[in-house]
Amino acid sequence: MEADWAAEVGPDLPSIDIPWEGFVNLRAVSSAVQIVKEAADHHALGRALITMNSEASPVFTTKCDVWSFSGFEIDHDEFGSLAEDAHYGFASYIDVLQIDPDTLTSFEFHERWVRGLTRHLRTLTLPSGRVEFIIRPASVDSYSGYGITLYAAGCGVDAPAAYTAWQAVLGAAVAATMNLAPFLSTRAHTGE
Repeated sequence: MEADWAAEVGPDLPSIDIPWEGFVNLRAVSSAVQIVKEAADHHALGRALITMNSEASPVFTTKCDVWSFSGFEIDHDEFGSLAEDAHYGFASYIDVLQIDPDTLTSFEFHERWVRGLTRHLRTLTLPSGRVEFIIRPASVDSYSGYGITLYAAGCGVDAPAAYTAWQAVLGAAVAATMNLAPFLSTRAHTGE
């Protein structure tokens, strides 16, 4: 699978801020996922949100969206795909924040986290898909820190194939994102 990361921290760049009008606290009421239209329409996204907002989860989510796109917007090399298999695309994003305030405020943790996630996901054999993690500034009530936007995308020869690729990529990215143990140590390797 193709995977990458970046940090977009600075003035006039997007941030992850809660609460916001329309915010649904899925951690408090997991059944509320039914009122998130994107999750109701796309079961893979609904499962991802339930998993990431579960009681045992080290993270929670704040926003999400899904969209489709056409072949001329797809660089097949960025999806690890052949050109003839990249006519349609489907993608999503999920904003993800740490539960632990000390972890939330640490840029160093977030950098180790996305570097490690990227390294791990690149080892997976999932054709026609890509993941990107963007570190962003974040605020949760009175806490300021950082969060990540998890982008997952799949492409295919037709719309159903792209959707299937996206589902697999999203599932792998969520599973990796939930496993924080390798990234909690301050001695974690930070090289690519």
